[in-house]
Amino acid sequence: MVFNMVTEEKITQDYEKFMAYIEADPRAENLKEMYEVLQDELISAPASGRVHWHNCFPGGYLDHVLRVTENSLKVAAMYKEMGGEIDFSKQELIFAALHHDLGKLGTEDGPYYIDQDSDWKRRNGELYQQNYNLQYFKAPERGLMMLQKYGVRITEKEWLGIKLSDGVYDEGNKSYLMNYAPHAMKTNIHKVIHWADHMASSAEGDATRG
Repeated sequence: MVFNMVTEEKITQDYEKFMAYIEADPRAENLKEMYEVLQDELISAPASGRVHWHNCFPGGYLDHVLRVTENSLKVAAMYKEMGGEIDFSKQELIFAALHHDLGKLGTEDGPYYIDQDSDWKRRNGELYQQNYNLQYFKAPERGLMMLQKYGVRITEKEWLGIKLSDGVYDEGNKSYLMNYAPHAMKTNIHKVIHWADHMASSAEGDATRG
């Protein structure tokens, strides 16, 4: 399968699949209000800004979050089969997977990714740059801010699944993930989301480089 390019038909299919997940959520009304504002970015945003990372193309975001969602369901099933504890609902897992990168869509004030205006950087594979006109947030935290702004109530486990999706690649997550009894994590949802995200990003990156 080709990861480094998508057709208009593929983007349309991905958008319909994504919105079907949203429609199935009890919070659909608030989520749809948010995605009406973010619709253009939802459809066109890349998943990263550099071609040697992953899904650095229009529609890459949608492809990626759907891939992570599907991977999460498979990883959870495998984890359970191996004796791991599934202490979260399917709805919580899907919600966290769909929204783990929400902050990469930006806000009402503008997109997170904008076209790179340096020819040198573009020649070296950086096609998008961050929009520094936006207030700085780490991507998971901007996503959580947007959800609360539109009145989307989330569970503790959904919050942790989104916040910790980058694992210890984010230094700020170490206080959660490298903490032991009596303060050890009391859920496994973040592990499943991170594993699914890491595998998806790795596969997308391999296809781009290949």
